[in-house]
Order: sequence, then C-alpha cells, then structure tokens
Amino acid sequence: MKKHYLSMKLKLTLMFFSTSVFVFIGLGFAIQYLVQSHFYEEDLRLINANRTSIFVLLENEGITSSEIFASLKSRGINIWIANDNGTLTQNTNVIPNDSAFKQSKKINEWTYAGSTFRTLYYPLENENNYTGLLIGINIDHHIEFNKRLKGILIWSISIASLLSFIYSFIIVNMGFKPLQYLQDRIKQVQPNKLSIRLSDEHLPNELIELAKIQNQMLDRLELGFERLSDFSSDIAHELKTPLSNIMTQTHVTLSQPRTPYEYQEILSSNLEELERINKTINDTLYLAKSENDLLLKDNMQLDLGQLFAPIIEYYSIVSEETGVTIHLSGNGSLWGDKSMIQRVANNLLSNAIRHSAPDSDIQIKIEENQNNIVLSISNMGDEIPDKDLPFIFERFYRADKSRQHSSSTGAGLGLTIVRSIVNLHNGDISVQSEGKKTTFLLIFPL
Repeated sequence: MKKHYLSMKLKLTLMFFSTSVFVFIGLGFAIQYLVQSHFYEEDLRLINANRTSIFVLLENEGITSSEIFASLKSRGINIWIANDNGTLTQNTNVIPNDSAFKQSKKINEWTYAGSTFRTLYYPLENENNYTGLLIGINIDHHIEFNKRLKGILIWSISIASLLSFIYSFIIVNMGFKPLQYLQDRIKQVQPNKLSIRLSDEHLPNELIELAKIQNQMLDRLELGFERLSDFSSDIAHELKTPLSNIMTQTHVTLSQPRTPYEYQEILSSNLEELERINKTINDTLYLAKSENDLLLKDNMQLDLGQLFAPIIEYYSIVSEETGVTIHLSGNGSLWGDKSMIQRVANNLLSNAIRHSAPDSDIQIKIEENQNNIVLSISNMGDEIPDKDLPFIFERFYRADKSRQHSSSTGAGLGLTIVRSIVNLHNGDISVQSEGKKTTFLLIFPL
C-alpha cells in the first residue's frame, strides 16, 4: 500500500505554528512566574519592614495598645504573639496552623476559612514574656490577580496562536510561489517543446541551483531527442538506398528474360547491397550494446606491435593499388579486449587508407610512458574542415552530406564504434587535421 505524506506546505505551516505556540506558552509561563515572584518579594519586604517597628513596640510594652493593633490591621498586617503561658495575643480572628510557628527563612503559606495567608515566624527571647512573633498578610488579592492574569494569558495565547497559524499559512504560500512557477514551467515541457528553459531571474538563491540543474537536464534531453531523430532519419536513409537499388535491379531483371550470367551479375550486385545493410545493422546493434554496457569485455595483456602486424599486412595489400604505404614505429602493451582493439585498428586503418592521397604514407606510432599508452595514426589527404571536427565521431556523420566515398561500404558508424570502444577501455580519442595531415590520437591508461 502506497504511503501518503503530508504536503510540504502543511508541514511548514504546522512547524511554524507549533513553534509559535511553544514560544507563546513559554512566554506566558515566564510572565506568570515573574508576577508571582514579584508578589513574593513584595510580601517578604512588607513583613520584614513591619517586623522592626513591632520589635520596638514590644520593647516599650506598647504592643497591646488597641490603637497600634488597629493601625497594623488597617495596613493589612496580621500579627500573632506567642506568650510564655501558651496563649496568643493577636489583632485578627484568624487562627494560624501549627506549621506557621516553625522558624524558617522562607515565607510560610497556609489557608484559613477560604483565605490564604503568607506568614513569617520570628522567635523572641526576654521580650516581656513573649516567646515568638508571627507576622502575616492576606494574599487573596494576589491569587485573584493571578487568576485574571492566567485567563488573560490563555486568551491572548489562543488568539496569538490563531493569528500565527493564519500568518504562517500566508507566508508559506508566498514562499512556495517560486516552486509553483517552476512546476508550471516544467509542466509545459513536452517532447515537441524541449526548448523551454527555467529563468532564475525571480528565484531565491535556494532554487537557482535547482533551476540550473533542471535546465541542464533539459539540454541533455533535447540533445538526446535530436540525436534520436537524426539517428532515425539517418538509418532510414542508409537502409533506403541499398533497398531501393535491390528493388530497382530486381524490377529491371524481371522485366525480360536474362541469361544465367546476367542473373549472376544482378545477384552479386544485390548481395553487395545486402552485405551493406547487414553491416549497418550489425554496427548499430554493436553501438547500442556499447552505450548500454552490454558488451562483454575480456581483459588481457595485449602487445600492440604484434596486434597491428597482421592488420598492417592485410591493409598493405589493399592499399597497393593507390600506392599508399603503412609504417609502424614503437611498441607498448595495454590491458584490454583483443577483438575490440583489433576492431579499432581495422576501422582507423581502413578510414586512413580510404582518405589518403595516392602514393602517400600512413604513420602508426606507439609510445608508452609512465602512465599512458599513446597511439597515433596519421595520413596525408584531404583536410577535415574545422567545423566538422567536433562531430566527426557522431554516428552517420559525414563531412560532405551530398556524397559518400566511393570505396566506403559503411554507413558512417566506424568512428563512432571506435570512440565507444576507447571509452570502454577508459581511454580518450581526439582528431587533428591541418596542412592536409589528419591524425587520430588515442590515449589509454596503464
């Protein structure tokens, strides 16, 4: 079962909202704590401030004065004086609990008849038969204030959280507008509209790199579609020509009776065209396998001098008619597939002979250094135009589209196959053509 995830918009909104709620709640607790601490400090200050004046009155035996009791009561100060006979002298009807008469540096908090008091106990010695003084204040007004403050904070946090959710929703949607733009532009990409590119003019920095990567992908797709279209067109052309020749010759042959010799000539001609078709198909399949890593590579140590010797001997016979001679210098060895390297040598030599000027030389040089094997094949002949050099290894590419070499039996796939084999051996191939000298340079790592 496919697992569904929350949208990024909702996730970000909830994250922003939850963070705001936590901040608001934390702020509410901090405010309440500060208010309660303030009340505590004020109560402690008030109790300590009245303690001194009460001690003076005790020394002057004026504490029992009804005016002083009333004065303290009017200021909200409750006092309880413990006598040595166990009785209490007090200015209030409130009866403190036993824990209130325990000495402590902290204020003691207790309740009586629904009211809450904060008291502090002071022991007395030799104070007119008094053993202890308990001073306290009623803090019901503090508790009521805290309740109201708590209610205000709850409502404030609730309203602020709701506004935060609305604000975060708006902000997230505004932040996602560039992504919506990217999405709308990408939706416009179709097989026939691969030229569409993403503009980074109004994109944030975080999305500019994504737009560049997307544009690079579209560049590769467009190039791939163009190559596929060109490949379809080229292979159709390459197959159409020999098939048309076969059909024409067959129709002409069948138009009237022929001698056995004439039939043999026509069948031989058709066989040549079929061989050309077969070679084109085999080369195309070979390329497809190499580009999809389907070729089985048999690694072994190859002596390039020994590998080139029989190939040079064969092509020396082929080139005798034009007076082209082949020279090999240097030697070296590399690890690779023997049949593949032989195919590279055959393709490059046949190409060099086909484009060499009569009575010229083909130079094959093999150099081995510390890191690489360098193989170069040079021939004198027609110079390859600079505008064609970047495309010389493309399939079905010919520098002159209007003609093909009279001695060529291929379909323009030889150099493409050479490049694919070199790449399969982690090598590099390049071509230089100047001064009527063309050189193919192959570099293989050791």
